[in-house]
Amino acid sequence: MMIDHPFDATPVRVAPYCRVSTDDDDQINSLENQISYYTDLISRRSNWTMVDMYVDEGITGTNTKKRKDFKRLIDDAYAGKIDLILTKEVSRFARNTVDTLSYTRVLKTVGVGVFFLNDNIDTRQEDGEFRLTIMASVAQEESRKTSSRVKWGMKRQMERGYVFANTIFGFDKVKGSGKITINEEEAKIVRLIFHKFVHEGKGSLTIAKDLIEEGIPLAEHKRMKRWSATAITRILRNEKYVGDLLQKKTYVPDFLEHKSVKNKGQEEKVFIRDHHEGIVSRDIWNQAQAELERRGVDCDDKSRYSNAYWCSGKIFCGVCGSSCVVRTKYLKDKEKYQAWRCKEVSAYGALSGCSNGQINIKALESCIQFAVRQTEISESFIADLHDDIKKVQNESISQDSKRIQGTLNNILKKKEKLLDAFFDDTISKEEMNAMRNKYDIEICDIQRSINQIDEKNRMLSTLNRNLAGLYNKIKIILSQNVPTTEVYSQIVEKIIMYPTNDLDIYLKYIAEPICIHYESAGRGKNYKTNCTLLSNKEKAKVNNGINYIR
Repeated sequence: MMIDHPFDATPVRVAPYCRVSTDDDDQINSLENQISYYTDLISRRSNWTMVDMYVDEGITGTNTKKRKDFKRLIDDAYAGKIDLILTKEVSRFARNTVDTLSYTRVLKTVGVGVFFLNDNIDTRQEDGEFRLTIMASVAQEESRKTSSRVKWGMKRQMERGYVFANTIFGFDKVKGSGKITINEEEAKIVRLIFHKFVHEGKGSLTIAKDLIEEGIPLAEHKRMKRWSATAITRILRNEKYVGDLLQKKTYVPDFLEHKSVKNKGQEEKVFIRDHHEGIVSRDIWNQAQAELERRGVDCDDKSRYSNAYWCSGKIFCGVCGSSCVVRTKYLKDKEKYQAWRCKEVSAYGALSGCSNGQINIKALESCIQFAVRQTEISESFIADLHDDIKKVQNESISQDSKRIQGTLNNILKKKEKLLDAFFDDTISKEEMNAMRNKYDIEICDIQRSINQIDEKNRMLSTLNRNLAGLYNKIKIILSQNVPTTEVYSQIVEKIIMYPTNDLDIYLKYIAEPICIHYESAGRGKNYKTNCTLLSNKEKAKVNNGINYIR
């Protein structure tokens, strides 16, 4: 039952928040009941006005990142549109203690309260946060237990052959049964891919190009938006096409984040041979796997090239928005030529529909060096940087000490109040013990932080002695004539490449990009690149009115 407040006559702008965690019919009915309940409740209080009804369907409460209406609710509260948020219980608001407390605290600073109806907790009251901490911790622990039970149940179902994958190209999933059947239209394409790879000796990229040129359709699957080398390789690697079933290829390490990562042995996988009717024969399947091994093909091995070049992952095509890759070729005189090129153009050529060109790797380094020089970093800047580093190091440790000591004092006070709350029958013995254990763990963590600060203090004295040397190194780096890619990798945020020999270079800590036009000439040791800054008018002229991604 709702607690009456002394300011009942004051107009209150109220915002109910409803959430159900699945799309089941029972849950949808529950959602409709919640909406009806809030509407009736608000209508019976003359001073209450409903701002809006905020509803999230079929979304878990352990993480707030994907809850669109929850985010809208918080934004409206920050904007001053809401005075009071109503929600059924702590577990409906969030099953993550950190999220629950952080949001309610920030909302309180802007004058917005949260009332948890079933738990009878109002954050506007003095003991609201204390009681909320207990209930949120209990809700989070219950969520952890539920996650463990669900994982255990899913593992048992996997062992019995239940297929959890939602969409598999070449198969249809029989709703509610966990079984898959062959989709003959898509199966023809799967057999064609295996034939081209095994019998014709074609590579994944060549097969993808063939399918695009032949106009063979690809259904809108979650991981396959278009035919690509990666899509082909995944099909060739998928054991389901021979009739086997391997599950738990990914797992969720943190029940709060719900983020799946590749299972590299952290959890036991579940494999069933001859689980269902296959699309290709085992002989063809075995030949394909042997050929993949011989060629060293791995569709998930993204780390091999990620650090090969200083600007990997930082260059993007200004026409189609794709990332750029390095392509190497050898000229007639055996001279090595390397250039950055749009990934789509590199893979599919004219089929990509992108018109971008490429930039020589040497020309790019010259352009970056030119851009860095345009920042006009002066001696005074370097001197200020030297002072700031010294100041920040000292302030950081001082602030850490005060913050940690304040946190420790707050925890000790809360721990002292636990016994009083127990004797006042505010909490049960189980809740008191649970919170006491929680506080003891936090105190141990704080002690470790204190030890780390002591170590920082020892390191600080050494750092201050080394700052003079750092000061000289900064001057050398910024005044050098030879490009240093190690430095560029740290200061360059991203680069956008256009087909008109234009580059937009974004440096870290500088809001606006440095826009340049470059012209290159010569070869080998005589290769030179001339760069000029582009104004807005010049950019429009060079682009000939084409609306590139700027």
